[in-house]
Amino acid sequence: MRPPGGRASRSEAGYSLVALIVTVTVMMVMMGAAVPSWRYLMKNDHEEELLFRGGAIADAIQRYQKKNGGTLPPSLEVLVKGRLLRKAYKDPMTKDGKWRLIRQGEAMVPGQAPGPPGARGERAGEGGRGGLRPGMALGPAMAGSTIGGQVGVFMGVASTSTEKSLRVFNGREKYSEWLFVAGQPRIVGRQAGLPTVIGPEQGPKGPRSRPNR
Repeated sequence: MRPPGGRASRSEAGYSLVALIVTVTVMMVMMGAAVPSWRYLMKNDHEEELLFRGGAIADAIQRYQKKNGGTLPPSLEVLVKGRLLRKAYKDPMTKDGKWRLIRQGEAMVPGQAPGPPGARGERAGEGGRGGLRPGMALGPAMAGSTIGGQVGVFMGVASTSTEKSLRVFNGREKYSEWLFVAGQPRIVGRQAGLPTVIGPEQGPKGPRSRPNR
């Protein structure tokens, strides 16, 4: 004799199993859709940090020049010791955190790939003391060194990441081509939309402007 409710119990168990499978499937689909969004948010956050740190370093170099008759600093540590930079910020786009130091002689034209003197649009001898204007190039090219490597003065930093950026910075769309140089205006915009002009002594005026810390 069948126990009362036995068939109903098996039927309910079957429905519960189907409901569980559907729920798990929906959750997996939602998680799969959320991964790109999470990656975008993380990349956007790191990019904002790059704008803040690179800008802070460039501004600290400019203040160092003003205090030292136009002389460029030899290291980030000198800027920190002189209380011109809160700390020796690392490159947020790479695991090792090492910057590429920008030496005198690299092309500074927005929209033009960085390189040695002689590039198209480059005009030596322009710009005022203590900074550069787009197109200015001085001295021998010494690009590609990193902190802790070649010894010498530097006038800015750039990330070593060659990844494509979310924003456009001075016409460039790769982090390795974002040059944070003392005295150089910083023009930042999304891939679509009007740019925001960021000058020396200013932080990024993006979705989340970060205070100096």
